[in-house]
Amino acid sequence: MAHAQLPFDAGTKKSAPLTVSGLVARIKEALLDAFGERLSVVGQISNFKRHSSGHLYFSLKDAGAAIDAVMFRSAGATVRFDIEDGLEVVATGRVDIYDRQGRLQFYVERLAPCGTGALELAFRQLKERLEREGLFDPARKKPPVRFPRAIGVITSPTGAAIRDIARTLWRRWPAARVFLMPVRVQGDEAAGEIAEAVRLMDAAAEKLQIDTIIVARGGGSLEDLWAFNEEVVARAIFAAGTPIISGVGHEVDFTIADFVADVRAATPTAAAELAAPDGTEIRRHCDTLTGRLARKVRDMLQIARQGLASVQRSAVFRDPGGRVRASRQTLDELTTRLRQGLQDRRGASERQFAKAGRDLAWALGHCAKKASDDLANVANRLAAVHPRHRLALARQRLTGLGRQLDAMSYKAVVKRGYSVTRIAGGQILRSVGEVTPGATLETELADGKITSRVGGEKTRPKRRNVHDENTPNLFEKMEK
Repeated sequence: MAHAQLPFDAGTKKSAPLTVSGLVARIKEALLDAFGERLSVVGQISNFKRHSSGHLYFSLKDAGAAIDAVMFRSAGATVRFDIEDGLEVVATGRVDIYDRQGRLQFYVERLAPCGTGALELAFRQLKERLEREGLFDPARKKPPVRFPRAIGVITSPTGAAIRDIARTLWRRWPAARVFLMPVRVQGDEAAGEIAEAVRLMDAAAEKLQIDTIIVARGGGSLEDLWAFNEEVVARAIFAAGTPIISGVGHEVDFTIADFVADVRAATPTAAAELAAPDGTEIRRHCDTLTGRLARKVRDMLQIARQGLASVQRSAVFRDPGGRVRASRQTLDELTTRLRQGLQDRRGASERQFAKAGRDLAWALGHCAKKASDDLANVANRLAAVHPRHRLALARQRLTGLGRQLDAMSYKAVVKRGYSVTRIAGGQILRSVGEVTPGATLETELADGKITSRVGGEKTRPKRRNVHDENTPNLFEKMEK
């Protein structure tokens, strides 16, 4: 709901209330009157943020106060170093109010680190970061080819560096071809051109037989050499497969490209000397080797001549057939000795074999006899415990007992002419007193039985035939 502006009260001499926009406008005018010119503020950066639009937002603070700051993309692009929390800087700009939030802000147009130059800080920050990533690792550096077929040079086509390089390469190693990739070596666009030139020359190195690439520039200030301190140049050199020699500035100058390159040269001329061997020195060395080789050949020829003369004076050279004849005779003697030795060895071997055969036959016979005896013993033991053998033994024992039983049976006595008389009930008659007249008797003979009846008086015979005093006992035992 909008507030109506009150009319001016002439009696109280008071003005009407201000709107928020009017208040902010009055504050902006007051700030403009008080801080009309640009200010430089020393403070420490905190809460740094880089927006996707490219604008930079942070706070400047000291021990007693803090103020919000903003640096637009166009101004931020000029900052060479990495902005980070805790960095103490000198910010140059103006104070103003952000209307939408009514917030006091410091609009930074230029930023520089305290105590050191911006380029020096940027150089140190980039060097430390690339070193942590391993771009300076000596293990990955490639040595230049000793005898290059072609050499690529990336530098300005109008500077003194290309003249020094060309003169040095022609003097030292004229056999190598030189390919120049012209670039700008100073200015805002120089770093991009140098990086692109490195990539293009490395890609064409195999086709053009380029064995070494030189990235060079003459001397100058830190600002002049800054293109060789850009990260894009460092990463292009690191990614190249061809050995790269950096020759930037003078001996006291160091750039990021020097640390990333495979070899660092103090000057462009020194880079050319490292890229190509000294032809004069090589020719001198070849001449020295040629002289040594000639002397070695002469010495060997002299030794060969002396050896040939010694051979010519020897008996072998004068009569070569003599050695052949002696060798033939020696061969005959050795053949005879060899034949005799073989015969002796053969006879001895035959005798040894014969003796071994006899010993083996005796041993085999003894072993066979022992094995046969052992087998018989085992067979006997097996037969003794075999059920069939035990049954045969039982049958033999039963047959013997049967024969003994038959021999002791009363029937055997009957067969010899005796008889057995039984009374009624099958009881053997032992005495005449055991029968009564009219009793029925049964007499058993060898070939049958007779039944009879007792009649008259009983008489006791004086002689006993079958039924003597011993016979009943025998028959009784048989019956039992």
